[in-house]
Amino acid sequence: MSKIPILTYHSIDGSNSVISTAPNIFRRQMRFLRENNYNVLSLSKLVELFTQNKTIVPKTVTITFDDGFRNFYTQAFPVIEEYGFDATVFLVADFCGKHNDWAGNPSALPRSELLSWREIKELNENGIEFGSHTRTHPDLTRISNTEARRELTESKSIIEEKLGTKVSTFAYPFGKYNQQIKRLAEYNYDAACSVNLGKTQTDSDFFSLARIDTYYLLNDKIFDALSTETFDYYLKFRQTMRDFKSLVRGN
Repeated sequence: MSKIPILTYHSIDGSNSVISTAPNIFRRQMRFLRENNYNVLSLSKLVELFTQNKTIVPKTVTITFDDGFRNFYTQAFPVIEEYGFDATVFLVADFCGKHNDWAGNPSALPRSELLSWREIKELNENGIEFGSHTRTHPDLTRISNTEARRELTESKSIIEEKLGTKVSTFAYPFGKYNQQIKRLAEYNYDAACSVNLGKTQTDSDFFSLARIDTYYLLNDKIFDALSTETFDYYLKFRQTMRDFKSLVRGN
């Protein structure tokens, strides 16, 4: 059974924050994927292959970007285009063209520009896929069901209207969801991403898809082991440590 890594990037910058990947590291990682013949798919294409029970070639990977930072346009896309890769970017619809000033953002994170609609349209015309990350990036488990429904449905409608294309994928802000939120995602999208560490396979829950935050992949040797069994054990260890820390904090 194929196990597919879905990589999660946020900002491509040199600030060394927990959501940042330095441009030189990003380029090195993309070069490794190209030189080692990885098959790089958008998230919707991966979901389509899984749901239609189609064969997935070995060493397939999906690249996603949360929040829609403007440096995707200036730093990531030129590299992605150079190597002929697909990618999926999750947008916070009400903040496009602004900054990442939504509530709940840790103060330690740098204030950064987000993609404008002009840039988003240009990227979309050049093959980049866009998904929804809500309208305002709230913790969906801490707002009313009515508010949550608006966040999921209206963000989808806004992006579809702006781009004239279907939006079929979603990422939960802060990775937070419950059964009610998950049902809303199931009603409006074909798949939704969590922040649980792991790989995706045919029997995965397509509305709590595991991903691999690239914060854990900054070491070249770890990234280069992406398709190995050793890497899978590494992910399990990291997830166990995250679960333990959450238990200690009482989250």
